[in-house]
Amino acid sequence: MNFLTHDHVLNTLPQKYPFLMVDRIVEFDNSKIVCMKNVSGNEPCFQGHFPHKKIFPGVYITEAMAQSTILLFSLLNESSVETVEALPLLYHTNVKFKKVIVPGDQMMISINIVKRISNAAIVQAVVKVNDEKCAYGELTFTLRGDE
Repeated sequence: MNFLTHDHVLNTLPQKYPFLMVDRIVEFDNSKIVCMKNVSGNEPCFQGHFPHKKIFPGVYITEAMAQSTILLFSLLNESSVETVEALPLLYHTNVKFKKVIVPGDQMMISINIVKRISNAAIVQAVVKVNDEKCAYGELTFTLRGDE
């Protein structure tokens, strides 16, 4: 299926390198998406962030959750999120971190829709590495123009 590829991610997300936090879509249905991010030691954030022990920053993990949600909304709408009017905006986060993520880890980002009201949604996000929960929480989104 073509929508699973890295090219689909690149063509859909407004974010580009070095802020692209999703490599591919692993699974998708009407209320859930699972995306993958391979964490490399070459990530720009490692150049000055924790120079003696490379730890993937929590803000990047949260951004991976948000980008995965954008991909979910895009697939549900069967269109790319190229127009400003359709771009989901992150409104609020409540994310907890349990385990550090380091270079060489493969993040699996699961997003489930908890509630969808008009032009807003609450999603539950879980990030796992090797089936071990590293981060989780709820994110609230709205659509631009509706804030």
